[in-house]
Amino acid sequence: PTEHSSNSCQDSLYTKHACGHHIKSSDVAARPEARCWLRRMLRRVFRALNPARWVTSFARWWLHMPPHSPCRNGPVLNSMAAETSIAVHASSSGLNDRRQQNHNGITLVDETKEERRQWIAKLKDQVFSWQFSVFEFGGLTRGHPLITMTVTLLEVYDLLDGWKVDRQTVENFLLQVESEYRPNSYHNSIHATDVTQTSAIIMQSFAKQVNDIPKMDIFCIIMASAVHDLGHLGVNNDFLINSKHPRATTYNDKSVNENYHISRAFDIARNSRGCNIFEHFTFEEQKKCRKLMIDMVMATDMAIHFDLLKNFNSQLEAKPDMNEWQERNLLYQMIVHLADIANPARPFHLARGWAERVIQEFCEQGEKEAAAGLAVSPFCNRATMNMPRAQLNFIEIFLKPTLLSFEKSAPEFVSMALQFLEKTIAEWKALEAAGFKM
Repeated sequence: PTEHSSNSCQDSLYTKHACGHHIKSSDVAARPEARCWLRRMLRRVFRALNPARWVTSFARWWLHMPPHSPCRNGPVLNSMAAETSIAVHASSSGLNDRRQQNHNGITLVDETKEERRQWIAKLKDQVFSWQFSVFEFGGLTRGHPLITMTVTLLEVYDLLDGWKVDRQTVENFLLQVESEYRPNSYHNSIHATDVTQTSAIIMQSFAKQVNDIPKMDIFCIIMASAVHDLGHLGVNNDFLINSKHPRATTYNDKSVNENYHISRAFDIARNSRGCNIFEHFTFEEQKKCRKLMIDMVMATDMAIHFDLLKNFNSQLEAKPDMNEWQERNLLYQMIVHLADIANPARPFHLARGWAERVIQEFCEQGEKEAAAGLAVSPFCNRATMNMPRAQLNFIEIFLKPTLLSFEKSAPEFVSMALQFLEKTIAEWKALEAAGFKM
Protein backbone atom coordinates (compact mmCIF):
# COMPACT_ATOMS: atom_id res chain seq x y z
CA PRO A 1 0.00 0.00 0.00
CA THR A 2 1.09 3.55 -0.68
CA GLU A 3 1.30 6.29 1.92
CA HIS A 4 -1.48 8.30 0.25
CA SER A 5 -4.46 7.22 -1.76
CA SER A 6 -5.39 9.18 -4.89
CA ASN A 7 -8.18 11.06 -3.13
CA SER A 8 -5.92 12.21 -0.30
CA CYS A 9 -4.26 14.91 -2.40
CA GLN A 10 -6.28 17.80 -1.02
CA ASP A 11 -5.27 21.43 -0.81
CA SER A 12 -3.90 21.10 2.71
CA LEU A 13 -0.57 21.98 4.26
CA TYR A 14 -0.12 18.36 5.25
CA THR A 15 -0.92 16.71 1.92
CA LYS A 16 0.83 19.05 -0.51
CA HIS A 17 4.07 17.34 0.36
CA ALA A 18 3.11 14.23 -1.59
CA CYS A 19 1.27 16.06 -4.35
CA GLY A 20 3.38 19.10 -5.15
CA HIS A 21 5.74 19.79 -8.01
CA HIS A 22 8.93 17.79 -8.10
CA ILE A 23 12.48 18.75 -8.99
CA LYS A 24 14.41 15.89 -10.57
CA SER A 25 18.10 15.54 -9.79
CA SER A 26 18.87 15.97 -13.49
CA ASP A 27 17.25 19.41 -13.37
CA VAL A 28 19.28 20.71 -10.41
CA ALA A 29 21.70 22.65 -12.58
CA ALA A 30 18.93 24.16 -14.67
CA ARG A 31 16.31 25.08 -12.08
CA PRO A 32 16.87 28.40 -10.26
CA GLU A 33 15.06 27.25 -7.13
CA ALA A 34 17.24 24.13 -7.00
CA ARG A 35 20.41 26.19 -7.32
CA CYS A 36 19.18 28.50 -4.55
CA TRP A 37 18.47 25.51 -2.33
CA LEU A 38 21.97 24.10 -2.90
CA ARG A 39 23.63 27.45 -2.23
CA ARG A 40 21.60 27.92 0.95
CA MET A 41 22.46 24.47 2.25
CA LEU A 42 26.19 24.89 1.47
CA ARG A 43 26.31 28.28 3.18
CA ARG A 44 24.81 26.83 6.32
CA VAL A 45 27.09 23.81 6.32
CA PHE A 46 30.22 25.91 6.17
CA ARG A 47 28.83 28.49 8.59
CA ALA A 48 28.36 25.71 11.12
CA LEU A 49 31.99 24.62 10.44
CA ASN A 50 30.87 21.10 11.18
CA PRO A 51 29.56 19.06 8.21
CA ALA A 52 28.73 16.15 10.56
CA ARG A 53 26.06 18.26 12.21
CA TRP A 54 24.45 18.87 8.82
CA VAL A 55 24.46 15.14 8.16
CA THR A 56 22.61 14.57 11.46
CA SER A 57 20.01 17.20 10.61
CA PHE A 58 19.54 15.78 7.12
CA ALA A 59 19.17 12.28 8.59
CA ARG A 60 16.50 13.58 10.95
CA TRP A 61 14.58 15.15 8.04
CA TRP A 62 15.00 11.96 5.99
CA LEU A 63 13.62 9.77 8.79
CA HIS A 64 10.54 11.99 8.95
CA MET A 65 9.57 10.98 5.40
CA PRO A 66 7.08 8.11 5.03
CA PRO A 67 8.58 4.86 3.68
CA HIS A 68 6.66 5.23 0.39
CA SER A 69 7.15 8.98 0.02
CA PRO A 70 8.65 10.19 -3.27
CA CYS A 71 11.33 11.89 -1.17
CA ARG A 72 12.55 8.51 0.08
CA ASN A 73 12.15 6.47 -3.10
CA GLY A 74 14.39 8.49 -5.40
CA PRO A 75 16.37 11.67 -6.00
CA VAL A 76 13.37 13.99 -6.18
CA LEU A 77 12.52 17.05 -4.13
CA ASN A 78 9.17 18.79 -4.25
CA SER A 79 8.76 22.53 -4.00
CA MET A 80 8.15 22.50 -0.25
CA ALA A 81 10.86 19.99 0.61
CA ALA A 82 13.31 22.11 -1.38
CA GLU A 83 12.93 24.69 1.34
CA THR A 84 14.07 22.20 3.96
CA SER A 85 17.17 23.43 5.76
CA ILE A 86 19.12 22.78 8.90
CA ALA A 87 16.64 23.59 11.64
CA VAL A 88 18.99 23.31 14.61
CA HIS A 89 22.63 24.24 14.14
CA ALA A 90 25.46 26.37 15.42
CA SER A 91 25.07 29.98 14.30
CA SER A 92 26.79 33.30 14.79
CA SER A 93 23.83 35.33 13.54
CA GLY A 94 22.30 38.13 15.56
CA LEU A 95 19.02 36.34 16.34
CA ASN A 96 19.54 36.69 20.09
CA ASP A 97 15.85 36.30 20.89
CA ARG A 98 15.80 32.86 19.29
CA ARG A 99 19.08 31.45 20.58
CA GLN A 100 19.90 29.20 23.49
CA GLN A 101 22.53 26.60 24.21
CA ASN A 102 21.90 22.93 24.80
CA HIS A 103 23.75 20.79 27.36
CA ASN A 104 26.56 20.15 24.85
CA GLY A 105 27.18 23.87 24.44
CA ILE A 106 25.73 23.93 20.91
CA THR A 107 23.73 27.05 20.13
CA LEU A 108 20.16 26.25 19.11
CA VAL A 109 18.45 28.60 16.67
CA ASP A 110 14.68 28.59 16.35
CA GLU A 111 14.71 29.11 12.60
CA THR A 112 11.06 28.16 12.08
CA LYS A 113 9.62 30.54 14.68
CA GLU A 114 7.87 32.81 12.19
CA GLU A 115 6.69 29.99 9.94
CA ARG A 116 5.38 28.08 12.95
CA ARG A 117 2.64 30.66 13.45
CA GLN A 118 1.28 29.83 10.01
CA TRP A 119 1.64 26.09 10.54
CA ILE A 120 -0.21 26.31 13.86
CA ALA A 121 -3.10 28.25 12.31
CA LYS A 122 -3.55 25.52 9.70
CA LEU A 123 -2.90 22.64 12.07
CA LYS A 124 -5.70 23.60 14.48
CA ASP A 125 -8.31 22.30 12.01
CA GLN A 126 -6.65 18.88 11.88
CA VAL A 127 -5.10 18.47 15.31
CA PHE A 128 -7.77 16.00 16.49
CA SER A 129 -7.94 14.01 13.24
CA TRP A 130 -7.09 10.31 13.56
CA GLN A 131 -6.16 10.22 9.87
CA PHE A 132 -3.60 13.00 10.30
CA SER A 133 -0.25 12.06 8.70
CA VAL A 134 2.47 12.88 11.19
CA PHE A 135 5.03 11.63 8.66
CA GLU A 136 4.06 14.38 6.21
CA PHE A 137 3.92 16.85 9.05
CA GLY A 138 7.50 16.07 10.06
CA GLY A 139 8.81 16.97 6.64
CA LEU A 140 6.72 20.09 6.20
CA THR A 141 7.73 21.55 9.55
CA ARG A 142 11.39 21.21 8.53
CA GLY A 143 12.27 18.83 11.32
CA HIS A 144 10.25 20.60 14.01
CA PRO A 145 7.01 18.59 14.30
CA LEU A 146 7.13 18.23 18.09
CA ILE A 147 7.37 21.89 19.04
CA THR A 148 4.73 22.77 16.44
CA MET A 149 2.25 20.11 17.57
CA THR A 150 2.78 20.76 21.28
CA VAL A 151 2.44 24.55 21.03
CA THR A 152 -0.69 24.08 18.90
CA LEU A 153 -2.30 21.87 21.55
CA LEU A 154 -1.36 24.29 24.32
CA GLU A 155 -3.05 27.05 22.34
CA VAL A 156 -6.15 24.94 21.71
CA TYR A 157 -6.48 24.30 25.45
CA ASP A 158 -5.80 27.98 26.32
CA LEU A 159 -2.62 27.10 28.19
CA LEU A 160 -0.56 29.94 26.71
CA ASP A 161 -0.82 33.73 26.74
CA GLY A 162 -2.62 34.34 29.99
CA TRP A 163 -2.32 31.07 31.87
CA LYS A 164 0.62 30.09 34.11
CA VAL A 165 3.28 29.54 31.45
CA ASP A 166 5.16 31.95 29.25
CA ARG A 167 5.04 31.24 25.50
CA GLN A 168 8.70 32.00 24.86
CA THR A 169 9.78 29.82 27.79
CA VAL A 170 7.67 26.93 26.50
CA GLU A 171 9.14 27.31 23.03
CA ASN A 172 12.68 27.43 24.46
CA PHE A 173 12.00 24.26 26.43
CA LEU A 174 10.48 22.41 23.48
CA LEU A 175 13.23 23.52 21.12
CA GLN A 176 15.76 22.01 23.50
CA VAL A 177 13.69 18.84 23.96
CA GLU A 178 13.23 18.32 20.23
CA SER A 179 16.95 18.83 19.59
CA GLU A 180 17.74 15.95 21.96
CA TYR A 181 15.50 13.43 20.23
CA ARG A 182 17.86 11.29 18.18
CA PRO A 183 17.29 10.30 14.54
CA ASN A 184 16.37 6.71 15.45
CA SER A 185 14.25 4.65 13.11
CA TYR A 186 11.29 4.69 15.52
CA HIS A 187 11.94 6.45 18.83
CA ASN A 188 12.41 9.94 17.41
CA SER A 189 10.63 13.29 17.52
CA ILE A 190 8.05 12.10 14.99
CA HIS A 191 7.00 9.33 17.37
CA ALA A 192 6.84 11.84 20.23
CA THR A 193 4.65 14.09 18.07
CA ASP A 194 2.33 11.19 17.27
CA VAL A 195 1.99 10.24 20.95
CA THR A 196 1.33 13.85 21.95
CA GLN A 197 -1.43 14.19 19.36
CA THR A 198 -2.90 10.81 20.27
CA SER A 199 -3.03 11.75 23.97
CA ALA A 200 -5.01 14.86 23.04
CA ILE A 201 -7.44 12.86 20.90
CA ILE A 202 -8.05 10.41 23.76
CA MET A 203 -8.52 13.33 26.16
CA GLN A 204 -11.10 14.91 23.87
CA SER A 205 -13.19 11.74 23.90
CA PHE A 206 -12.63 11.16 27.59
CA ALA A 207 -13.62 14.75 28.50
CA LYS A 208 -17.16 14.10 27.24
CA GLN A 209 -17.61 11.50 29.98
CA VAL A 210 -15.75 13.19 32.84
CA ASN A 211 -16.41 16.65 34.22
CA ASP A 212 -13.81 19.32 34.87
CA ILE A 213 -10.38 18.14 33.83
CA PRO A 214 -8.14 20.82 35.39
CA LYS A 215 -5.92 22.82 33.07
CA MET A 216 -2.92 21.78 35.13
CA ASP A 217 -3.67 18.11 34.42
CA ILE A 218 -4.08 18.77 30.68
CA PHE A 219 -0.78 20.64 30.63
CA CYS A 220 0.97 17.75 32.36
CA ILE A 221 -0.48 15.16 29.96
CA ILE A 222 0.62 17.14 26.91
CA MET A 223 4.12 17.84 28.23
CA ALA A 224 4.66 14.28 29.52
CA SER A 225 3.69 12.96 26.09
CA ALA A 226 6.12 15.35 24.40
CA VAL A 227 9.10 14.29 26.55
CA HIS A 228 8.24 10.64 27.09
CA ASP A 229 11.10 9.30 24.88
CA LEU A 230 13.51 12.24 25.20
CA GLY A 231 17.08 11.20 24.37
CA HIS A 232 16.10 7.61 23.54
CA LEU A 233 19.08 5.63 22.25
CA GLY A 234 17.08 3.34 19.96
CA VAL A 235 17.51 0.29 22.18
CA ASN A 236 15.35 -1.20 24.93
CA ASN A 237 15.99 -1.43 28.66
CA ASP A 238 17.31 -4.99 28.46
CA PHE A 239 20.00 -3.93 26.02
CA LEU A 240 21.09 -1.06 28.27
CA ILE A 241 21.24 -3.40 31.26
CA ASN A 242 22.99 -6.28 29.50
CA SER A 243 25.53 -4.00 27.86
CA LYS A 244 26.24 -2.29 31.22
CA HIS A 245 25.40 1.10 29.79
CA PRO A 246 26.06 4.08 32.12
CA ARG A 247 22.34 4.88 32.16
CA ALA A 248 21.62 1.41 33.54
CA THR A 249 24.19 2.03 36.26
CA THR A 250 22.66 5.42 37.10
CA TYR A 251 19.12 4.05 37.37
CA ASN A 252 19.97 0.70 38.97
CA ASP A 253 18.60 -1.35 36.06
CA LYS A 254 15.04 -0.16 36.76
CA SER A 255 13.03 1.37 33.87
CA VAL A 256 16.29 2.77 32.57
CA ASN A 257 14.95 4.52 29.47
CA GLU A 258 11.90 5.96 31.17
CA ASN A 259 13.87 7.22 34.16
CA TYR A 260 16.30 8.97 31.84
CA HIS A 261 13.57 10.57 29.69
CA ILE A 262 11.74 12.27 32.54
CA SER A 263 14.89 13.08 34.51
CA ARG A 264 16.40 14.83 31.50
CA ALA A 265 13.16 16.75 30.89
CA PHE A 266 13.23 18.24 34.38
CA ASP A 267 16.95 18.87 34.09
CA ILE A 268 16.29 21.00 31.00
CA ALA A 269 13.49 22.90 32.74
CA ARG A 270 15.54 23.58 35.85
CA ASN A 271 19.03 24.14 34.49
CA SER A 272 18.79 25.40 30.90
CA ARG A 273 18.53 29.16 30.50
CA GLY A 274 15.04 30.38 29.67
CA CYS A 275 13.48 26.90 29.82
CA ASN A 276 11.80 26.78 33.26
CA ILE A 277 8.22 26.09 32.22
CA PHE A 278 7.24 25.66 35.88
CA GLU A 279 8.59 28.98 37.18
CA HIS A 280 5.15 30.59 37.66
CA PHE A 281 3.67 27.57 39.45
CA THR A 282 3.27 27.60 43.20
CA PHE A 283 5.39 25.18 45.22
CA GLU A 284 2.45 22.79 45.58
CA GLU A 285 1.61 23.03 41.88
CA GLN A 286 5.20 22.21 40.99
CA LYS A 287 5.10 19.14 43.24
CA LYS A 288 1.83 17.97 41.71
CA CYS A 289 2.97 18.56 38.13
CA ARG A 290 6.27 16.80 38.73
CA LYS A 291 4.59 13.74 40.24
CA LEU A 292 2.03 13.54 37.43
CA MET A 293 4.63 13.79 34.69
CA ILE A 294 6.94 11.26 36.34
CA ASP A 295 4.08 8.80 36.80
CA MET A 296 2.91 9.16 33.20
CA VAL A 297 6.34 8.73 31.62
CA MET A 298 7.17 5.77 33.87
CA ALA A 299 3.89 4.17 32.74
CA THR A 300 5.28 3.87 29.21
CA ASP A 301 7.62 1.07 30.32
CA MET A 302 6.11 -2.01 28.67
CA ALA A 303 7.45 -4.14 31.53
CA ILE A 304 4.63 -2.81 33.73
CA HIS A 305 1.91 -3.00 31.07
CA PHE A 306 -0.06 -5.89 32.54
CA ASP A 307 0.07 -4.58 36.12
CA LEU A 308 -1.02 -1.13 34.93
CA LEU A 309 -3.92 -2.53 32.91
CA LYS A 310 -4.99 -4.80 35.78
CA ASN A 311 -5.02 -1.90 38.25
CA PHE A 312 -6.96 0.29 35.84
CA ASN A 313 -9.61 -2.35 35.17
CA SER A 314 -9.94 -3.03 38.91
CA GLN A 315 -10.48 0.65 39.58
CA LEU A 316 -13.05 0.85 36.80
CA GLU A 317 -14.88 -2.15 38.22
CA ALA A 318 -14.95 -0.57 41.68
CA LYS A 319 -16.00 2.88 40.40
CA PRO A 320 -17.38 2.78 36.83
CA ASP A 321 -18.18 6.50 36.97
CA MET A 322 -14.83 8.25 36.67
CA ASN A 323 -16.33 11.46 38.03
CA GLU A 324 -16.14 9.72 41.40
CA TRP A 325 -12.39 9.15 41.14
CA GLN A 326 -10.70 11.43 43.64
CA GLU A 327 -7.24 10.43 42.39
CA ARG A 328 -6.78 10.41 38.62
CA ASN A 329 -3.08 9.63 38.29
CA LEU A 330 -3.83 6.09 37.16
CA LEU A 331 -6.21 7.37 34.49
CA TYR A 332 -3.63 9.84 33.16
CA GLN A 333 -0.96 7.14 33.14
CA MET A 334 -3.24 4.99 31.02
CA ILE A 335 -3.95 7.83 28.59
CA VAL A 336 -0.25 8.34 27.84
CA HIS A 337 0.46 4.60 27.83
CA LEU A 338 -2.36 3.93 25.36
CA ALA A 339 -1.20 6.84 23.20
CA ASP A 340 2.28 5.31 23.15
CA ILE A 341 1.11 1.96 21.77
CA ALA A 342 -1.89 3.06 19.67
CA ASN A 343 -0.31 3.64 16.26
CA PRO A 344 -1.29 0.16 14.91
CA ALA A 345 -4.90 1.42 15.15
CA ARG A 346 -4.22 4.30 12.74
CA PRO A 347 -5.33 3.92 9.10
CA PHE A 348 -3.30 1.10 7.59
CA HIS A 349 -0.96 3.20 5.45
CA LEU A 350 0.13 4.97 8.67
CA ALA A 351 0.09 1.81 10.80
CA ARG A 352 2.32 0.05 8.29
CA GLY A 353 4.72 3.00 8.27
CA TRP A 354 5.06 2.72 12.04
CA ALA A 355 5.46 -1.06 11.86
CA GLU A 356 8.29 -0.75 9.34
CA ARG A 357 10.06 1.76 11.56
CA VAL A 358 9.77 -0.17 14.81
CA ILE A 359 10.83 -3.44 13.17
CA GLN A 360 13.82 -1.68 11.63
CA GLU A 361 14.85 -0.35 15.04
CA PHE A 362 14.41 -3.79 16.62
CA CYS A 363 16.63 -5.35 13.95
CA GLU A 364 19.23 -2.63 14.42
CA GLN A 365 19.29 -3.50 18.12
CA GLY A 366 19.72 -7.18 17.25
CA GLU A 367 22.73 -6.32 15.13
CA LYS A 368 24.23 -4.30 18.00
CA GLU A 369 23.64 -7.22 20.36
CA ALA A 370 25.33 -9.65 17.99
CA ALA A 371 28.28 -7.30 17.52
CA ALA A 372 28.66 -6.98 21.31
CA GLY A 373 28.55 -10.73 21.84
CA LEU A 374 25.14 -10.57 23.53
CA ALA A 375 22.22 -12.89 22.90
CA VAL A 376 19.93 -11.42 20.23
CA SER A 377 16.61 -10.42 21.81
CA PRO A 378 13.29 -11.86 20.59
CA PHE A 379 11.87 -9.96 17.60
CA CYS A 380 15.30 -8.40 16.94
CA ASN A 381 16.63 -11.02 14.52
CA ARG A 382 16.39 -9.77 10.94
CA ALA A 383 16.82 -13.29 9.52
CA THR A 384 13.74 -14.64 11.31
CA MET A 385 11.61 -11.48 11.47
CA ASN A 386 7.98 -11.83 10.45
CA MET A 387 6.49 -8.34 10.54
CA PRO A 388 2.81 -9.30 9.95
CA ARG A 389 2.88 -11.90 12.71
CA ALA A 390 4.74 -9.56 15.09
CA GLN A 391 2.12 -6.86 14.54
CA LEU A 392 -0.80 -9.25 14.92
CA ASN A 393 0.62 -10.56 18.19
CA PHE A 394 1.19 -7.05 19.53
CA ILE A 395 -2.35 -6.02 18.65
CA GLU A 396 -3.89 -9.12 20.22
CA ILE A 397 -1.81 -9.16 23.41
CA PHE A 398 -1.28 -5.48 24.17
CA LEU A 399 -3.26 -2.95 22.11
CA LYS A 400 -6.74 -4.41 21.76
CA PRO A 401 -7.24 -5.23 25.48
CA THR A 402 -6.04 -1.72 26.38
CA LEU A 403 -8.44 -0.11 23.91
CA LEU A 404 -11.33 -2.18 25.24
CA SER A 405 -10.58 -1.01 28.78
CA PHE A 406 -11.33 2.55 27.59
CA GLU A 407 -14.59 1.54 25.90
CA LYS A 408 -16.83 3.24 28.49
CA SER A 409 -14.63 6.20 29.38
CA ALA A 410 -13.65 7.20 25.81
CA PRO A 411 -16.29 5.50 23.64
CA GLU A 412 -15.94 7.68 20.55
CA PHE A 413 -12.19 7.20 20.33
CA VAL A 414 -12.33 3.47 21.02
CA SER A 415 -15.09 2.87 18.47
CA MET A 416 -13.16 4.74 15.78
CA ALA A 417 -9.83 3.11 16.63
CA LEU A 418 -11.33 -0.40 16.65
CA GLN A 419 -12.84 0.13 13.20
CA PHE A 420 -9.44 0.99 11.75
CA LEU A 421 -7.79 -1.76 13.78
CA GLU A 422 -10.03 -4.45 12.32
CA LYS A 423 -9.10 -3.34 8.81
CA THR A 424 -5.43 -3.34 9.78
CA ILE A 425 -5.71 -6.85 11.22
CA ALA A 426 -7.21 -8.02 7.92
CA GLU A 427 -4.37 -6.38 5.97
CA TRP A 428 -1.67 -8.00 8.10
CA LYS A 429 -3.36 -11.40 7.85
CA ALA A 430 -3.48 -11.07 4.06
CA LEU A 431 0.21 -10.15 3.93
CA GLU A 432 1.07 -13.07 6.21
CA ALA A 433 -0.91 -15.48 4.03
CA ALA A 434 0.95 -14.16 0.97
CA GLY A 435 4.25 -15.02 2.62
CA PHE A 436 5.38 -11.46 3.29
CA LYS A 437 7.98 -11.28 6.07
CA MET A 438 9.45 -7.81 6.21
